[in-house]
Amino acid sequence: MIDRRSLIAATPALLATPALAAPSGDLAVRGSKAYSESAMVMSVTPDGGSALTLRFCRFPVEGQTWLWCHIFHEGRFYAFTSHDLPCASERLAGVQVAEYRAAPAQAELVRVRRGDKLPAVRLAADLNFHESRTAPHGPGEIPGKFTAQFLAVSPLGSQVLEGREEIYGWCVAEVEIDGRKFVHEGLAKYHEQRQEAARFAAPFCYSFLAGDSMNCTALLHAKGASGGWRIDGVETALADMTVDPPSPMRAVSWKLKDKPALPGRLTDLVRYEIPIYGRPWQGSFVQGSCDGRPIVGTMNDWIVPPDIYAAAIARASQS
Repeated sequence: MIDRRSLIAATPALLATPALAAPSGDLAVRGSKAYSESAMVMSVTPDGGSALTLRFCRFPVEGQTWLWCHIFHEGRFYAFTSHDLPCASERLAGVQVAEYRAAPAQAELVRVRRGDKLPAVRLAADLNFHESRTAPHGPGEIPGKFTAQFLAVSPLGSQVLEGREEIYGWCVAEVEIDGRKFVHEGLAKYHEQRQEAARFAAPFCYSFLAGDSMNCTALLHAKGASGGWRIDGVETALADMTVDPPSPMRAVSWKLKDKPALPGRLTDLVRYEIPIYGRPWQGSFVQGSCDGRPIVGTMNDWIVPPDIYAAAIARASQS
C-alpha cells in the first residue's frame, strides 16, 4: 500500500502535463479553410537501418510554408522543422512541373508530371538539424545535407483522401549528417495533396508500409478507414482497421473489402514529435509484419478528440 505521505509528495508530478515547445507562427493558419497543398517523400530501407523524409506544406493565401525534414541512421535521429517560412501566392500541385522551395531554408522537392505519369521526384536539403526526438522549430546546431531521387513505380488506386495522390517507389539518397556519410536506398512513397479544409483539425492515424511485393497506405479517422493494400500485384481497398494507440509496439488488423482481415504488428525504430499549434504530432519509423511477411514504413498519429482507436475497436466488435 502507498502511504499518505508518499502520495502527497508525488501529487505534483502526477498532475503535471508534459512541457511542449512554444507554438510558432503556425497558429496563423489554424482552422483555415483557404487552399493549401502539401508534397512529401518518405523512405525506409528494407532492413530498417535508415530512413528519411522531406515534406513541404504550403498555404498560399496566408503566405506560409511548413518544412519538415528527418533523417534516421544507425539508431541516431535528426530533425529539422519550421512553420513560418514564406510562401508565394501561386499554386504548385496542379501544374506539370512543380518546384517546392521555401527560402531561406535550403531544401527543394521537384516533381515532373503527376499521378501515374510521374517518373521521378528530385529531393535535396542542406539544413542545420537537431539530434532530438522532440526538437523545437527552427535550425539546430548539426549540419546535414542530402541529395536524393524518388523513382516512381506504381500509384495507389484506392483513394485515401479527396485531392490526394499517393505513389509507391524507391528512393536513393547520398546523405551527410554530423560528419558521417552514407547511402540510403529504401522503399518509398510520394504524396501530393490539395485541399480547402482545415489541416490538423481532426484526429488521424496515417501509415505507409512496404515490403517485398507489398505496399499499403492506410488512414484511420473518426468514422472508419481508407486506403488499401497492394500485395503481389493485386490491390484491395480497406474496409476498416484497428490499431493500438501510440506505443513502442502496436497490434494492427487491416479489414479488407471482400477478403479476410490481415493481422500485423509494428515496432518502433524511432518515435518523435513535431509541435503543431502547440500540441505534439507523433511520428514513427517502424518495422514489423503483415500476415507473417516483413514490412517497414511509417505510422503517424494526431491525437485530438474523439478517440479513434476505441471507436475502431467498437466497430470491429459489432461486425
